[in-house]
Amino acid sequence: MTANRVVIAEPFAESGLDVLRDRGIEVDVRVGSPREALLRALVGAAGLIVRSETRVDRELLDSGASLRVVGRAGVGVDAIDVGAATDAGIVVLNTPSANTIAATEHTFALLLSLVRHLSAAHESLKRGEWKRAPFVGTELFGKSLGIVGLGRIGGAVATRAAAFGMEVLASDPFVTAARAQAHGATLLPLDELLGRVDILTVHVPLNAQTLGLIDAKYIGRLKSSALVVNCARGGVIDEHALLEALESGRVRGAAIDVVREEPPPPQSPGALLHRHAHVVATPHLGGSTHEALARIATELARDVANVLEGRPADGAVNAPIAGGADAHTLRPFVDVAHRMGVIFPQLRESPMRSLVLTVRGEIAECNARPLAAAFLSGLLAQTTDRRVSIVNAEALARELGIVLDVRCVREHDAYAGSIAISDGENSLVGTSLHNGARIVEIDGFEVDAIPSGALIVTRHSDVPGMIGRVGTALGDAGFNISTMQVARSSQGGEAMMVLSVDRPLDAPALEALRAIPMIRSVRALAV
Repeated sequence: MTANRVVIAEPFAESGLDVLRDRGIEVDVRVGSPREALLRALVGAAGLIVRSETRVDRELLDSGASLRVVGRAGVGVDAIDVGAATDAGIVVLNTPSANTIAATEHTFALLLSLVRHLSAAHESLKRGEWKRAPFVGTELFGKSLGIVGLGRIGGAVATRAAAFGMEVLASDPFVTAARAQAHGATLLPLDELLGRVDILTVHVPLNAQTLGLIDAKYIGRLKSSALVVNCARGGVIDEHALLEALESGRVRGAAIDVVREEPPPPQSPGALLHRHAHVVATPHLGGSTHEALARIATELARDVANVLEGRPADGAVNAPIAGGADAHTLRPFVDVAHRMGVIFPQLRESPMRSLVLTVRGEIAECNARPLAAAFLSGLLAQTTDRRVSIVNAEALARELGIVLDVRCVREHDAYAGSIAISDGENSLVGTSLHNGARIVEIDGFEVDAIPSGALIVTRHSDVPGMIGRVGTALGDAGFNISTMQVARSSQGGEAMMVLSVDRPLDAPALEALRAIPMIRSVRALAV
């Protein structure tokens, strides 16, 4: 078995398995295996992929002593002990955006079924009846929709509700009025929103703050004609309170895709809601479309592979990541920062203790923690034999006595945004261009190098013929040069050459380069 073996505990689309295999990862499919067999399979495994049924607790994590990543093919991670994973330095991943469209469309599928009595009418027809009067529906047009949680899915619901001609109201303490307005919604406190809406839909994650958020008190503030939709997470709405409101007529109807316990025990509130005459329900199908499942698998597999290769991941739950309004701008620079962390210790001989990370230009106002974590995870992977990830990189750096001073400077240099790292002896500057990461300065020399694969950095005197000598030495040793960058401090002064070659230098080739007259230093880098 390979060092990078990933156990697949629950159904996972073939497109995701193909991504893992293409990245050189061994796929160990254990779908349907009992827990004891799964625990045995995790011995020596580097990764685990689950959906919603596998309980990833401390016992399971302890069985996988080599685990570096746990991926959840979906959004919620309430079945994963994230705290225990963090303590072990294991990255927990999910796919927060892959099922946005599916969940949004399912919200409207449930809502339309509820207001037009589609399920009941369909069952009536199947019984051979032709009845219309009992199934007279209600239009969405002109009705007020209250959205609790205006994130990805809530925002997408708001946009589509506007197309139905609905008045859209929203409550979200983490969203600005301007962002709500961009989705065509009016932002209100939850208390005020509940008394005004005809339909309430929730789109928040399940956590300590949202468990039972819509309780009996809040349900009591709804109009008696109101409808309630939950296509988010079971437990956000108090199921006892909703059941009582439906029984008493305080709420006209509900559409639910999720309940607190799945599948619900026979006499639990969730099961009683499923059987209620004024409820339309589905068995947690919100993200279950062929397209969403393929997107989830592909995105998660890429993130799992990135973690196993020591790179940052977009969907890390327990690590600082580029999120929110800054995400699109910041994410490419997270990759740049990680690559700079890999390169920087390879440029120097002496140990590092104090470094300055300068974030400049358009990214200076973003949250710099993801950049710092990405840089440190790359740097520490080169300098320690400890298990390093974006989860524990900052804590491990403190433990090793490495101080990273992060500074943000709004003024930009030649690039709209850039990252610089310096320790007073060496320096490195990187940026992100339309076609990927670039190193644009090394120790004050301007270059334009792609930080990937095998690189060679030389310091030499600026004399005629140096390029030819280096090229000849590499050619004689059987190395092919793909790119070359040359920079100098002044004519006849010191110069630098950055070359990409097709494979890492071996010792004889390295010595041949160092033996060239006027060569002062040669560094072989692996990124």
